Amino acid sequence: MLLSCLWILTACNSEDFSYDIEYTPIHPLGGQYTVSVSRNGTVIAEGVDCFLANTSDYDTDKCWIRIGSYNSANTPGNTEKSYFINGKISCSVPDLSFFGTDIMNLAGNVASSDETFTLTDGKLELNGITAPSGTVSDKISFTYTTTVDPGATYIVQGYRYTGWTED
Repeated sequence: MLLSCLWILTACNSEDFSYDIEYTPIHPLGGQYTVSVSRNGTVIAEGVDCFLANTSDYDTDKCWIRIGSYNSANTPGNTEKSYFINGKISCSVPDLSFFGTDIMNLAGNVASSDETFTLTDGKLELNGITAPSGTVSDKISFTYTTTVDPGATYIVQGYRYTGWTED
């Protein structure tokens, strides 16, 4: 009798167990990342928040990128406070890549700016890195230059935010 009830309950289960849900047009690129930032080969910041987010128009080939908090503003001449970026860039979801040339840098939560940045080699590698907690996570990496710090090349590498305190 018990076996029959179990069979009936499992046979009638029509629930879809596909958890790969596309929340935005840029899924799986979008999200919060924990990154380190290097300037001309020297690490200048670690454990920094980086975000890739969809646009308000839900574009399939554009996204917002930000390093730092909304109010993180660049300080010209201070190499440890000149790496913040915030702007709308191009992306390719099928290639898991992103890029942009002469993007207006809205770091500091400003409406417009004369500062620009150029981002190259942006890529996401699904399950490509192990976070400090031992959790396998998505790896993000890209290179950029900015007019606030001419002649400097920034390299960013990190992992998708896991929520674990060790990360």
